[in-house]
Amino acid sequence: MTRGWWGKFLLLVSMVVLSIVYVIPTLANLNLETTKFPFKQKINLGLDLQGGLYLVMGVDFNKVFKDVTERESNGLADSLKEQGVTIKSVRMLTENQNPEDPRVAVEFDPAQRDTLLALLKKNYWKLRLADEKPGRFELGLTGEYRAETRDRTVNQSIEVIRNRIDEFGVAEPSITSQGADRIVVELPGVKEVDRAKDLIGRTAKLEFKFVNDKAMPPQQVAALIADIEKEHKIAYKAGGKFSDYVKQINEFAKGKIPAGSEISFERMKSNADAAAGTKSEDELGRIPYLLFSKADITGDDLQDASVAFDQENRRPNVSFTLNPRGAAIFDKVTGDHIGERFAIVLDNIVHSAPVIQGRIPGGRGQITLGRGEGDSIMREAKDLAIVLRAGALPAQLDFLEQRVVGPSLGQDSIEKGARAGIIGCLLVFAFMIFYYRGSGVVATISLLLNALFLFAVLVGMEATLTLPGIAGIALTIGMAVDSNVLIFERIRDELAEGKAVPAAVDAGFRKAFSAIFDANITHGIVATILMVYGTGAIKGFAITLLIGIFTTLFCALTVCKLFFDGYISKNPQIKQLSI
Repeated sequence: MTRGWWGKFLLLVSMVVLSIVYVIPTLANLNLETTKFPFKQKINLGLDLQGGLYLVMGVDFNKVFKDVTERESNGLADSLKEQGVTIKSVRMLTENQNPEDPRVAVEFDPAQRDTLLALLKKNYWKLRLADEKPGRFELGLTGEYRAETRDRTVNQSIEVIRNRIDEFGVAEPSITSQGADRIVVELPGVKEVDRAKDLIGRTAKLEFKFVNDKAMPPQQVAALIADIEKEHKIAYKAGGKFSDYVKQINEFAKGKIPAGSEISFERMKSNADAAAGTKSEDELGRIPYLLFSKADITGDDLQDASVAFDQENRRPNVSFTLNPRGAAIFDKVTGDHIGERFAIVLDNIVHSAPVIQGRIPGGRGQITLGRGEGDSIMREAKDLAIVLRAGALPAQLDFLEQRVVGPSLGQDSIEKGARAGIIGCLLVFAFMIFYYRGSGVVATISLLLNALFLFAVLVGMEATLTLPGIAGIALTIGMAVDSNVLIFERIRDELAEGKAVPAAVDAGFRKAFSAIFDANITHGIVATILMVYGTGAIKGFAITLLIGIFTTLFCALTVCKLFFDGYISKNPQIKQLSI
């Protein structure tokens, strides 16, 4: 055997050992809190396997459209007056109105009709002229802005729900949009329906608080938290209640931080899709802040927030508008705290802490973002705008469907799925060994390694395994068997033509490659489409299938070939092959 063969073999052995280490906690069902096993990570089970709560909520856009239309019309008269057009009245229409298309009536001097229409088209792109009578316009939201409002309202609702899920101690919740006006929430292990509905459906709590950097700089705050964690053995773990952790930290910090102050955190987020198995927030880190307990401005003072683009530095920022009360307070506090950080806190979680650059009068301001470039900073700007709107534009969530999946049903699914999988695999292995003899044994080893590598990758990605995911694994095994059959039949054809065993094996793998690659690439295209456009269980199936394609290609074309090359190297004068 050549040195190159031994190098490949040692690499394969290393991969097998590492994969076994990854899957042992899951297969042995180890208790990660008490086990001394060095690797402490298990594959997560979805709602259909461990039981839990399934909720479908509808978003009431009628109220949202009405609020947006009313907000856009507020101050319209004053704004147009500054531009030379006097408006007699601006009022919301209530009688005989389509609730999905609320309108506002604007009465004016007919002589100023063209001037008013030109200003509306130029400066008020969110509004359209829905109807016209002499001296009277009826304005409604444009189709583009209605679609944008729908998207951001759904995203806002998802953001609010996600911030609250930690109250249940759920490590792998699934919160996704369904269609244009529905949100699906899956909480594995949760069975408290009333508490979940109460917590998810309540109004968002948005607050603006100053960071107390003068009393204690950030490094000192971080050191204090580290001392408290060490002294009182406090640690936040993914899946635990983050609010309880913060409460404990503040309890033990009393007397060590100034009166009227509190410790809060910004929880760093991953950009990868959670369904694909991202790192936990605890692993990604938390940024501590010492905040003044008093909230100078709340979400009740905020009218709107949106992403804008700074033409000077070519970077996105977040623009926001406050109501008259909030504008007056903001004017004063920003003037008194120039150079200090102003934290944006949603449901007691800090989302950003920009520095006040100067007094901000008029209730209109913008937040300049300092981190990231390109898509990352645009995503950050959109996320922050969603957070701000969560306090300014609450959408009514109607609970349309709820199901509690019992753990016994999930356990039954696991047992029956495992039993069916084992029986199916044993039948496949028996057929391969019976039909292809010694080569069938090689195929069986390849299939077992394929399954091992697939599970190891799922564990490493912290993916959530569901019943559709199990179906994806079963399909992967079927595809792997098909690859082995193509290779073996090609080798048989080459042997029938009178070629020597080494040449027949090489030709079999080489000539079967195109058919195997073609079959897997078409599966990969379908899996990618399902992953991009699918949600929930469909995405889980697609991800499992996509991983299985890579493990199948590796095991069929590399592992099997490695075993054949090793056998032929040990028997250079071989005349027949057990196939």
